[in-house]
Amino acid sequence: MNFLNFILDDVKKYSEIVSKVINIDVEIMDSSFTRIAGTGTLKEKVGLNMKDESHIYHQVLKTKKTIIIFEPREDTHCFTCQKKALCKEELEISTPIIYQDEVIGVIGLICFEKDKKYDFIEKKDLYIQFLEQISKFISYKVYVYLSSLQLKRDNEILSNIIDRVQDIIILTNRKNEIELINKKGKNILGAIYKDEKIILKTSSNFLNQKEFNFLYSGKEISAIGDIFTFSLEKSEELTKTLFVFKEISEFKNYLLSFHGNSSIILLESPQMQDIYSHVSKVAKNDTSVLITGESGTGKEIIAKQIHDLSSYSNGPFITVNCGAIPESLMESELFGYTKGAFTGADPKGKIGFFEKANNGTIFLDEIGEMPLQIQVKILRVLQDKKITPIGSRTEKQINVRIIAATNKNLEEEVEKRNFRQDLFYRLSVFPIDIPPLRERKKDIKTLVDFFIKKYYISFQKEQKEISTDVYQYFLEYSWPGNIRELKNTIEYCMNMIEENEKMIDLKHLPPKFLGNKEKDEKIKTLKELEKEAISNLLKIYGNSSEAKKIIAKSLGIGIATLYRKLNSYNL
Repeated sequence: MNFLNFILDDVKKYSEIVSKVINIDVEIMDSSFTRIAGTGTLKEKVGLNMKDESHIYHQVLKTKKTIIIFEPREDTHCFTCQKKALCKEELEISTPIIYQDEVIGVIGLICFEKDKKYDFIEKKDLYIQFLEQISKFISYKVYVYLSSLQLKRDNEILSNIIDRVQDIIILTNRKNEIELINKKGKNILGAIYKDEKIILKTSSNFLNQKEFNFLYSGKEISAIGDIFTFSLEKSEELTKTLFVFKEISEFKNYLLSFHGNSSIILLESPQMQDIYSHVSKVAKNDTSVLITGESGTGKEIIAKQIHDLSSYSNGPFITVNCGAIPESLMESELFGYTKGAFTGADPKGKIGFFEKANNGTIFLDEIGEMPLQIQVKILRVLQDKKITPIGSRTEKQINVRIIAATNKNLEEEVEKRNFRQDLFYRLSVFPIDIPPLRERKKDIKTLVDFFIKKYYISFQKEQKEISTDVYQYFLEYSWPGNIRELKNTIEYCMNMIEENEKMIDLKHLPPKFLGNKEKDEKIKTLKELEKEAISNLLKIYGNSSEAKKIIAKSLGIGIATLYRKLNSYNL
């Protein structure tokens, strides 16, 4: 009898919970060798019979013991497996689900990534204990279903484990009363009262996570994580809700920690919220991304967000400034070379940026500056995932995600034959355009607060604020250098302000700001008026080739003249 089918919905919930806590794909097989639950890449195989592909599970059913394999294909358990040559697993932990001394199923942790394998090994004892406890919990659920007993043992099984988990974990009943909470949750909520209820106020999605607010004992908590609801014994009376979350402030600090001093700044303008939404979607896949925007808008930060939210997050993130590498060195820097490849080469050879980024992400900044002959080789990497170092006759297979960025209009560069059309289309499968700071003034306050905090901590000064006059001036200023210019401005102010001063005022601003204020009051030159007119027409008609023909006609000039003026005015 396939006992697990009685609690199938709950088994699927438990597989998601295990995967969430341990960060490795999970599958659960019943006694008839049918995969009844799975996460990640295994989810699409749920419902399939795995009798011919479950060599280790056969052994678990026979021995009724957990089998731990840290070196698949080389472990003694794998010697008799007929499919080990095709095996791509890096780690497998298989634990029996035993009910009344009979194995009724197997929980399998299947890891396909080396980085996750090493993370697991560091905490293997805790995770294996957790997995075995979950196995007992599922077995007990079968017992509860069949015997209609109460769920007192639920808390006993999980309590010792969840106290060690870094997330806050809360289990509530159908009345929203807390039945189980770990130590971290108690630290956040404080005293737990018998009749006090958790009141869920709002819920939305943020960066592929669920963001929600709830009230408990008069205290409002902003959280981000997951909410699992499941019914025990198919009864509404036994409906439970499991909250697994971080406080929103802790989650943002967690994101900030990815970048050290170049932290992610979670901005609130509609434009940036839309970009974050796109980032969370494209990060899941291996799609090529082209990030465009003016200099200083934060293209590298967006690229790093994509990396950190992707399956490549445990691998390296390598930034390459294509405009900073001399053309003669570009190929050797990107693809490396063998020893003795050319005169002056390092006798030991050199690993290129692409090989350094293997199993991670390479960020090609200023891709518009890349020479045409190198563009051909980049196209080959995108198509075949292979590189050939200079001096080598052997291709190397690599697993690298490519994200490119530019402040140029690559469509125009294609028309001018400065950039390959086929490469442009391969890079821009998923375009993300970051608007300049002057078009999203709502972000200025958030950025100012962030940079002030960054520098008063860095400079070991007391916390400062900006005056209303300075803030208003910042809103009126056009910020041609975008976020980078704002960051440098705040750093200048934090250097200028005295210890006994609490407020950043106009006197603390860089001299150029006062100069700009005076210039604003002067009559504009013809060139300034012409630049402003062209800029306004670009905003109306756009940046396409057809739009530029319309703009040239409306200005009464030829298309070639317009292109010269665009280059001259850096538009």
